[in-house]
Amino acid sequence: MRLLRAGMTSILLGVTAPLFSATYYIDFAAGDNQADGRTPEQAWKHAPLDRNAEGVPAETDLQPGDTLIFKGGVAYRGEIVVEVSGEAGKPITLDGNTAGTFGEGRAILDGGQAVEGWEPVTSAEQVRGNPKWEQMFTAVIPVDIAPNLTHDQVVLHRKAGRNVRAPWQRVILSDGDEGTLPIAQIPKPADDFFPDLPQDFFRTSHKMDVRRDEGVTVITDPDHLTATEPDAYNHMVIGVHGGNNHVYFANVQGFDPENHQLRFPVFSHRLYDTTRWALYNAPELIENPGEWSIQDEGDGTARIFLLPRHTVNGLPDNIAFAKLGTGVEIREGAKYIYLQGLIIQRYAGGGGGIRVARNSPRSSHILIDNCTVRWVSGDAAIGLNYCDHIVIRNSSSYHCPGWTTSIFANRVNDYVFENNRFDKNSGSGIRHYECKRGELRGNVILRHHGMHSESMNIYEGCEDLTVERNVLHYGITINRNANRITIRDNILDGMGTEPRGIAFWPSGSVGGRNITDILIENNTIVNQNLNVNWMSSVFYNRHGNPPMPTGVVIRNNILERLNGLPSGFEVSGNVLLNPSRPESLMDTNTLIEDRDELFVNADEGDFRRRPGAPHPEAGARRQ
Repeated sequence: MRLLRAGMTSILLGVTAPLFSATYYIDFAAGDNQADGRTPEQAWKHAPLDRNAEGVPAETDLQPGDTLIFKGGVAYRGEIVVEVSGEAGKPITLDGNTAGTFGEGRAILDGGQAVEGWEPVTSAEQVRGNPKWEQMFTAVIPVDIAPNLTHDQVVLHRKAGRNVRAPWQRVILSDGDEGTLPIAQIPKPADDFFPDLPQDFFRTSHKMDVRRDEGVTVITDPDHLTATEPDAYNHMVIGVHGGNNHVYFANVQGFDPENHQLRFPVFSHRLYDTTRWALYNAPELIENPGEWSIQDEGDGTARIFLLPRHTVNGLPDNIAFAKLGTGVEIREGAKYIYLQGLIIQRYAGGGGGIRVARNSPRSSHILIDNCTVRWVSGDAAIGLNYCDHIVIRNSSSYHCPGWTTSIFANRVNDYVFENNRFDKNSGSGIRHYECKRGELRGNVILRHHGMHSESMNIYEGCEDLTVERNVLHYGITINRNANRITIRDNILDGMGTEPRGIAFWPSGSVGGRNITDILIENNTIVNQNLNVNWMSSVFYNRHGNPPMPTGVVIRNNILERLNGLPSGFEVSGNVLLNPSRPESLMDTNTLIEDRDELFVNADEGDFRRRPGAPHPEAGARRQ
């Protein structure tokens, strides 16, 4: 694989010092759009690239080499759309006060709006009999969610459009700097940040009954559908497990108390013999501090009910909802764009925090450095579509709900993702589709275990990727037509729940189904769920009789266990922590069942190699 390492960032981006450029200062709190913007004292309120810019910034055309500096510590409320290009050595830069000379701390792009007009709930009847009504509050926000509550579709949890997605994906609430707030639901999830995990759902032995002639689907559950009134659930949203292991949402259409049957629109996907389901978004379901629900007011506004975690002067404080859709969008083939030092927060219903849009010509030469994306619901914290020469480094994202991926890379070529930290987002850490010539180094991806989510997906024809020196919770999935992938010197921690470490899943047909030339070496892939019979630190799914992968080498790793790999895989020099199948694996690998011999502190999740441990040639060298 021919990837440049030393100085690769400079080569990709054409980094040199910009000459003859202008610097403009942006202060949303105290700026003046009639000023010249050239000094902190003459700062503008709006940035020239803002959709709603007025005055002088609206009339300013940025030139290659120009820089916009947003004031540190100030929340800039707007959406930035970049359709102009810099040049090699003269990028257009959006800077979040990286020099520390304009304001205090980093600048914030904020798509949120404070919830105002909180009032105490006045009776149990106002919240449909909730016994905690005296601790609850209500307010109205200017968001029209009527389309989300009146459509008659069953919606896939991760592919819903803005006006049909579940209401809590259209509107997200956050509590100051504490993060997002959970939607009310039953049963309560193990972790309220993940409302769509079927292992937390109700389960009934009755299979969903799809009655196409009546235009409805029926769930029968005498154990849990125990209400006595026909309209008891009509204001709720149901989530059901089906299809190819997905969760789908639909608005409840009716209830038969006598037969314990709930009705919703036609479910046109695969059914399981047992049904898992949950109910969402009703004030009577609010039980724990922080939980909320939302209902349509019928006049283009929506009413929120909230049990707050804390109050100030007797009212909820610093609660905000995401009003705007996308923080920064790069489009129309814009090139040489740098984003540095920005905090981007509270955007929903659009492209996420930072989005490179699919356009022709393709955008290229984009640097995202030392940026943070948080409390965003959309395609991704950082979404890359049909673009080239991309560097994302020293950046982070966390607590982004609604199946939001940290980095979504779709048909991206020549890129580096380096030294980033992604913690507890609801989609996968890094999701690839048909990407080529990429390096992923030194990233930390933690607690990404929402529905169909894990640390990393390498899907649909990816080629020439190197994944090295990363620390990952859960696993990596390689899917369909992957070629020349190197996975080296990583720590993959299954957290005791994930049965796979690196999984080959050659399903589907996009780009073909062949998998060739995969090198897996010097990784530590441990702490998978041994209670699953087929658990394997490297797993191959044979379903559908796909073509056999070729050129797969698995060597010098520390692995929890191997189980049933194809005979064509080259497996040697690995240390196994548990007996594996077939027994012939022991001819070329070593069993060490006492992990304390190998790791600094395995019980606490520290899987670095212990100094002086046996077989120093095996496992990740990352310290």
